Amino acid sequence: MLDPTTPPQIRPELAMLSGYEPVEPVDALARRLGLDPATVLKLDANENPFGTPAAVQQAIAEAANYAVYPDPAQRELRGALSRHLGIDAGRIVAGAGSDELIDITLRALAAPGQRVLVCPPTFGMYRFLSDLHGIERDEIERRDDFSLDLDAVLDAVTEKTALILLASPNNPTGNALSDKEMQALLATGTTVVIDEAYAEFSGRSYLGWVTQYPRLIVLRTFSKWAGLAGLRVGFGVFPPSVADVLMSIKQPYNVNLAGEVAALAALTHSDDYGAQIEALVAVRNDLGDQLAAFSWLHPAPSDANFLLCRVDSENDGTQPTGLSLRDALAEQGVFVRYFDSPDRLRGYIRISVPRPDQLDDLVERLGRAATVAGLA
Repeated sequence: MLDPTTPPQIRPELAMLSGYEPVEPVDALARRLGLDPATVLKLDANENPFGTPAAVQQAIAEAANYAVYPDPAQRELRGALSRHLGIDAGRIVAGAGSDELIDITLRALAAPGQRVLVCPPTFGMYRFLSDLHGIERDEIERRDDFSLDLDAVLDAVTEKTALILLASPNNPTGNALSDKEMQALLATGTTVVIDEAYAEFSGRSYLGWVTQYPRLIVLRTFSKWAGLAGLRVGFGVFPPSVADVLMSIKQPYNVNLAGEVAALAALTHSDDYGAQIEALVAVRNDLGDQLAAFSWLHPAPSDANFLLCRVDSENDGTQPTGLSLRDALAEQGVFVRYFDSPDRLRGYIRISVPRPDQLDDLVERLGRAATVAGLA
C-alpha cells in the first residue's frame, strides 16, 4: 500500500524538465529596481509598443456576454479569418496564442518513435514542448550568420522525421526563410510547420502556399502586430483533415471570449495597423544603424520587430558582457532579453523595436548603460 503521508510522485522525466524561461512582468521588474513603471522601456518580449488600439479596447469593454462560454467551434473568428486571409475556414484553427497550436500540432502529428527537426538558435518553445511530450528531436545548428544550413537539414531528414519546425522570421535571430529554402524543405515530403509570428514585419508569408502544398502548416499570432499579447490569440492554417482533428483535441474553450472579441476587432481595423507596422520597420532599420555605431555592439540583420546583438567588451571578464549590459540597461529603466544559455547566443541581447518617439531616449540610455558596464 502507498504511504498516504507522502506527496504524489511526479513523472521522472517531467521532474527533470527545464521549463521555458518567460519574461517577467514590467511592474515586478520595476519594483525590484525601484523604478517608476511609467518611465520604463519594456523591450524584452517583442510586444507592440503602441499598445492595444482604442477601437479594440472599446470592443472588449462593450461586449456584454462574458458570463457565458465562447463558441468551441470558433465559428465567427474562423469565418472572419477566412475572409481576411482568403483561405477556407475549414483549414483554420484558433488557439491560446500560437504556442498552444505548436503544442497540439506536436501531439497530433508526432507519433511515438518519430522525431522533430529544429534549427537552433530559435524559439525556445520548440525544445520545451517536444521535451514535454517526450518527442525526440534533431537539432541542426544554423550557420555563423544564423542562416539555415539547408544541406545539413536535408541530410538530417529521415523516414522518422514527423515535422520540420521553423520560424520565419526566426526568433531570436530575425532572419526569414527564402522561397528556395522552403521549396527544398517541402520537396522532402516531410510536414513543414512555419511559425510566422513576425511575418507582418517582414512583408513575406507562406500562407498563400498552403493550398498548393498539402504538407505545409503556417502558424500566426495576434500578439505582435495587433497588440494582443496579454489576451493570447493565435491561429494556424492546416490541411483540412489535420484541422478537423485539432478542433476535436483542443481544449473546448481554448480562446477566451475577450480574446475572440479583441481578435475580431483587430481584423475589422486591420488597415489601421499598417501605419504602425511601417513605423516599426522604419525604426528597426534606424535603430540597427545606430546600434552598429557602437563599436562593441553588433546587431544582426532583422526582418522582425527586434534586433539580436552580439556584445563585445574589454571588461575584466568576470561575467558575460551581454549580461553586464542587460543589468546596466535595467538600472537605466530599459529591459531587454539576455540569453543565459550554453549555446551560441550566450553573451547576446535582443532588443525589441520601440516606438519612434522612444528611439532617441533608448539610444541615450544605452550609452549611459555602456559606461556602467565598462563597455564605453
